[in-house]
Amino acid sequence: MNYDLWYTQYMTVYKTKLAPRTREEYDRQQRKYLAPVLGSMELEDITPEDVQRCLVLAADRGGPRQAQAVYALVHAVLRRAYRSRLIIWNPVDALDKPEHTQEQGKMLTDADLQLALPFVRQELAVALALFAGLRRCEIAGLQWGDVDLAAGLLRIRRQRQRSRREILVRLTKSGAGLRDVPISPELRPILKHRFRLQPSGFVVPHAPEYPGNLWKDIQDHDVKLSQHYRLHDLRHHYGSDLILKGANIKAVSYLMGHSSVEITLKVYSHIYPEQAAAEARKVYGETSLTAP
Repeated sequence: MNYDLWYTQYMTVYKTKLAPRTREEYDRQQRKYLAPVLGSMELEDITPEDVQRCLVLAADRGGPRQAQAVYALVHAVLRRAYRSRLIIWNPVDALDKPEHTQEQGKMLTDADLQLALPFVRQELAVALALFAGLRRCEIAGLQWGDVDLAAGLLRIRRQRQRSRREILVRLTKSGAGLRDVPISPELRPILKHRFRLQPSGFVVPHAPEYPGNLWKDIQDHDVKLSQHYRLHDLRHHYGSDLILKGANIKAVSYLMGHSSVEITLKVYSHIYPEQAAAEARKVYGETSLTAP
């Protein structure tokens, strides 16, 4: 059996519950990076060098992060072939996983925050990232029925994402994503001013790309900040601010919708030295820490 046929069988038999967008991404990786090299090859003839050529192709066209994704996909496909006794070993096991340095999230500087706030307060789609830490897909999926002003909570239950030309609505990507986020004092007047008695209506009734494009437009045309910030950096600012103000790490993990505390610790590892120093100053006092 050649690789293309096995990939089709693998996706049909073993990956029946994939989210449409995930399936679309796997098929794209298969089409662009794996099929050109491995497609017509018999499974037992594939060597580590053949797989490596796929990874080089992915890195050249899509960067190191794409190469990592392709590595994960082909490793899973051939691991299943090994377990099904179609090959005697998985050639991907002989390769090192491509390295990728993930872009670190960043907080807005105090000066940039003050410059951006007037514009953020005018745009609910952006305010939900900065003042509630919501992901782009969660902003797009939030409905007015999820906004409980009386209880002071946003009930995060679903997300909206684009798959090809279709916009899909589904539950958050993990059980941890289902959460209730307190409505912060900064966010409450923004929500209250725009509140609609339309429980099934979307709070941000635009395409999922809208919040990110809007934040980019604000930076490009409305306010000159010292550096460019992604929409995700607003979410990161929210989480970092919680930590710096002494919030319990388990609480931060819950509010950010992380599946484990370990993920939160990893994402915000750069915050902890500063927080640790602040906590030490509370215990020992500023003078004792700085005295020679």
